[in-house]
Amino acid sequence: MDQGQGRRRMMPASLVLCCLLGTLPHVTQALYADEVGQYEWFLQQIGKPTALAFSGDSADRIYAATSSGVVASMAMKDGKLKWRRVAALGSKVRLLRTAGKGLASVTDHGLVQAWKGNNGDLTWQREYDHEVVDLLVAGKVPQQSLVVVGSAEVESRSLNGKLEWSKQLEDATRVNWAAAMAETGDSNICSVTARADGSKAERQLLELATGKVVETASLPTGVSKGLSKGTFIVVDTALVVLTDGTLTAYPFCADGSFASFDLSKVKSSGTNSWELQAWQRTRGVFAVSNGASTAIFGLGAKGLKHLRTLDGNAVVGPVFSVHDDETGQPVALATAKEEVTQIQLMDPASGNMQPAVDVTGFTASQHGQSELLLVHELSSGEHRTVISAADHSLAGIQAAKVNWVREEGLASIQQADFYSRHTQVGKQAASEDQTIGTQLTALVGHAAEVVKAPLEIATYLTNVIMARKPRKEIISGMMPDAKVPTSSEELRDFGADKLILATTSAPKLYAIEATTSRLIWSKYLGPKSPACANDVPKNSTVLDGCVPWMQLLPSSASPHAELVVVAPAAIRGSPPEVMWLDPVTGRLIHQETAPVADILTVMPLPLTSKVGQTAHPLLCIDRNHGLHTLPKGAPQLTESASTMFHYEVDSSQQIVRGYAIQPGEGSSRPTQMLNTWNMEFSSVGERILSAATPMHRQWDNVPVHIKGDASIIYKYINPNLLAVVTEDPKGLNFYAIDAVTGQLVHQGHVQGGTSPVQLVACDNWVVIHYRNAKKTRFELAVMEFFHSKADEGPWDILFPGKQAARSRSAHHLELPVPLQQTYIFPAGVTAMGVTATLKGITPRSVIMAMTTDQIARVSKDMLNPRRPYPTSTPLDKKSMPAQFAPAKDEILMPYTASLPVRPTDMLNYDKALGKVTGIASSPTALESTSLVFTYGLDLFFTPVQTAKAYDVLSPGFNYLLLYSSVLVVLMVWAAVSVLASRKALQDRWK
Repeated sequence: MDQGQGRRRMMPASLVLCCLLGTLPHVTQALYADEVGQYEWFLQQIGKPTALAFSGDSADRIYAATSSGVVASMAMKDGKLKWRRVAALGSKVRLLRTAGKGLASVTDHGLVQAWKGNNGDLTWQREYDHEVVDLLVAGKVPQQSLVVVGSAEVESRSLNGKLEWSKQLEDATRVNWAAAMAETGDSNICSVTARADGSKAERQLLELATGKVVETASLPTGVSKGLSKGTFIVVDTALVVLTDGTLTAYPFCADGSFASFDLSKVKSSGTNSWELQAWQRTRGVFAVSNGASTAIFGLGAKGLKHLRTLDGNAVVGPVFSVHDDETGQPVALATAKEEVTQIQLMDPASGNMQPAVDVTGFTASQHGQSELLLVHELSSGEHRTVISAADHSLAGIQAAKVNWVREEGLASIQQADFYSRHTQVGKQAASEDQTIGTQLTALVGHAAEVVKAPLEIATYLTNVIMARKPRKEIISGMMPDAKVPTSSEELRDFGADKLILATTSAPKLYAIEATTSRLIWSKYLGPKSPACANDVPKNSTVLDGCVPWMQLLPSSASPHAELVVVAPAAIRGSPPEVMWLDPVTGRLIHQETAPVADILTVMPLPLTSKVGQTAHPLLCIDRNHGLHTLPKGAPQLTESASTMFHYEVDSSQQIVRGYAIQPGEGSSRPTQMLNTWNMEFSSVGERILSAATPMHRQWDNVPVHIKGDASIIYKYINPNLLAVVTEDPKGLNFYAIDAVTGQLVHQGHVQGGTSPVQLVACDNWVVIHYRNAKKTRFELAVMEFFHSKADEGPWDILFPGKQAARSRSAHHLELPVPLQQTYIFPAGVTAMGVTATLKGITPRSVIMAMTTDQIARVSKDMLNPRRPYPTSTPLDKKSMPAQFAPAKDEILMPYTASLPVRPTDMLNYDKALGKVTGIASSPTALESTSLVFTYGLDLFFTPVQTAKAYDVLSPGFNYLLLYSSVLVVLMVWAAVSVLASRKALQDRWK
């Protein structure tokens, strides 16, 4: 009885104690607000400009629409973004119109959106199921409305989005091709209708108030010819058609005669055909160009008038003037030349031109030809100019000075890689002799490094004590909206002084300082072929003739570091240019035209001789699998033919092929590749989705895994491993193939799996992210490969000898033992990458760009297929070879189906990163730290520490307390030593 009452008395006390413990603060991982931006940087982009417009809300702002689906407002003074909105993912904005204090945009998928001009808030939007031909602003402020001219209907809406009227075409076989506002009071809408092939063109006149058709008339047959060929533009209320070298203007808002002009009368040295330039709403003025010359035409009451002919490819743009008379406003012309860009104003009535302003900081050699142009005339008489170029850049110019440049080509990066500017931390060439004598000889070099270590530590401590200030020159070369990280100098001291080398679809090369985002150098590769205007990057291992390709050759393989670049040809079908560049300065080392036009692959040849060579030798493989060397006649092909292999992943024919070099007859040079193996997926109804090879092969890795009981399991590290993911009606299929022999290393199937698929491989493992349509969720599958070799002790690892150091043939490799696990992931992924460290000791992390606009880091320890299953799991899932099963003393988290992603694993914090297309990484001098760079619409850089900073003190470390403690200890030691010596002397005198 007493014992029961005692228990009842203790229960409330225990409950109170538990509640008190629950209120105590928990240990969590978090980030202070002032630590954000300490090492990482974020660069917001808008993409290739497709339209520019003046702001009706502020004279110092302009609006821009881009092919990346972005609508943005920026300051003309410094180019900084006031606001940015992504109108639609996967679409480009075609049209941009200002109305009152707002603006409206139209995408190529028929999405019409209205925005507030001051803050970018979305007012209303509607997506049409047909093409939107034009967007007209009707009426006077503040009673303006938007007229949406679609291919099947015309409708009028207020600026708030309220539908006023809608009018569909009565004949379902006809579509709207063009439209404009009538010049007489803006009370009518004019449109051009025709059949889908452009035949039987007519003009219609609609009332603005009701949408009623008040007039219909046929148009000349020349209009139908221009519509069918697509060579027409709308200028004011006329349809300008270019056919067979003749320019014709047809008025379609009222009856009138058309005017023609024979372009053969224009004096020009160009041989290309004339093309209409997009009309940029310059009243009555438009241009045609053939690349060598640009003819400027005026369209008025007297018909078509040839105003001026300019050398080069000129662009015509509007001028926002202080004059009230719109008809008297000049238009602006810009001509980009190799050494200067000329900007001048022209009177549209007479064609008279003001003296040109020469701009030397924004030229055709740096940025290509000009494409869009806006000029703002200030009350002081000065002019502010905003101009875009072929490399997608956008520049702000005042008078003849370039105030700012936005390198929007960075929003279309296709490849990116890191390069160390001062120290080569890459893996050195493997030595054939790894005997004890050789290793003892190498101790001399290690001893020298030990001697240098105290000096490096002293230098670092001096820098910390002196609290070095950031370099002043960092400001030069910074792009608008860029901010330098507060601790960029500290990160640079830890081996992060690197360049980010990138190729873009512009096409252009960029070198960006990794720690600050400062632009070091850039190189424009020339205009692309017009056939590449709508090119989409292909899912293939072969080179794309419309996109530049690059490969970095480190100094361990070349007498000097080289960046090899294959530039796309300006004319489709012509041989491309191959360039060897200095990656630090962008200086051209060597340039040579490729021997053939259709190059599939470029492979580096071994650099066996350094005497007299100015460029690293390359092997080019053409579409017929013929062999060509660059520089021409390089002897390395004959010497290395037996050790070089090639594979192709052809996603168009759904086949993977392997090739070897066919030996030449006798001592002759090899000229052809020999097909050695094929894997045809189309024959079994499968479609290739993705392929990948192991990343970071240039850095060291750990070839074994040490278990908790000190036993060793050997990783299957095959640099020739090729991972391929295919799709069939039942799900996804995974193949691991030896790219040299074509041997199938492993095959797996995911029931219900479907695209999109992201694939990454590194060391001895592969990670696949996919969507499971059957279970309506996203999943991660990880596969890891091990050798079945038994543990023979540490002796062979520490002292492998000559036999173990020799390379092994791919034909003699044994099949590995695969281990696999699947996890549920909470979001979709657009790109994946892997961290890299100098020695491969630090556990790797998989970097994922999620569809939630976040960059997540997942440790490879979490994606470990050796994680033990709970005891309640069925035996068939728990089965694992005893050799690879986790030991009792091994710390491995038990397997759970759901993979948690903690908020502290988000690398971008509060910065939204959408449309990420790629992730690059590189090691630093610290084994704990890896550099990660993500690219897409926006750019983001950050250091990543998978296992925390175990080899460096934290930035918040109290150095003052440390130094004070050391100083106090030294002072106490000195005082005690003096007292001890005195006492010893006194004891001797006793």
